Amino acid sequence: MTKLYTDLAYLYDAMYQTFIDYDAEFALYDKLIQPFGAKSVLEIGCGSGHLAQRFVAQGYTYLGIDISQPMLELAHNRCPTTHFVQADMRTLTLTERFDAILITARSLSYIITTPDVISTFQHLRQHLNPGGTIHFDYIDAGTFFPAMNPDAILEHRADFAGQHYLRQSRYVPNLATGFTWDWHSTFFTETDGALSVQLDSDVATLRAFLPDEIQLLLQLAGLRVLAEKRQPTYAFDTVVVSAGV
Repeated sequence: MTKLYTDLAYLYDAMYQTFIDYDAEFALYDKLIQPFGAKSVLEIGCGSGHLAQRFVAQGYTYLGIDISQPMLELAHNRCPTTHFVQADMRTLTLTERFDAILITARSLSYIITTPDVISTFQHLRQHLNPGGTIHFDYIDAGTFFPAMNPDAILEHRADFAGQHYLRQSRYVPNLATGFTWDWHSTFFTETDGALSVQLDSDVATLRAFLPDEIQLLLQLAGLRVLAEKRQPTYAFDTVVVSAGV
């Protein structure tokens, strides 16, 4: 895990409330799972509980999974009566099964080796109710890599609770395990448009995928693509996939 999900979990929670429209995110997944009659939801990469709050409010039976204990502590604070479990999606073993399993917030990007991606899909398939579906988004390597400039510094700003935050990022190709790259980030506070304090820095290796690659990985795990759609985000061109047995 990177610092952003451990030491800097508080910063993730503050900044991503600005980056991500969680009402729109919930509406997207709600629209995807309703045609399949889903009543129970397992969210992988539930983070600090923003989507959990919305699924529970709409009457879904919900369980949130995250590998980061600091993120789960934030989720518990936000949704104190909701069930969360610390677990790794690559080796997930639960007693429950679900109508819909969601891998949200491009969390599949952190599974960088092909055997681990296949293992993730296999373990999730084992947690589906009959007729259940899996829904996830991934970063499109076909548009992301050609546009990547490792010398460019990308800036994302967020205002939360009277504080002004800035993240400066560089994306650097690192093709050791596929369409992977290193995300170098430095976090600051700003005052009157000027950098005030450097909070910390972080580096993470992530993976992008091609559509045919995703289709093959799902097939190797005993799943198939049911639907897919392009979904732009604040930082990446992503594709949202619905899959089933």
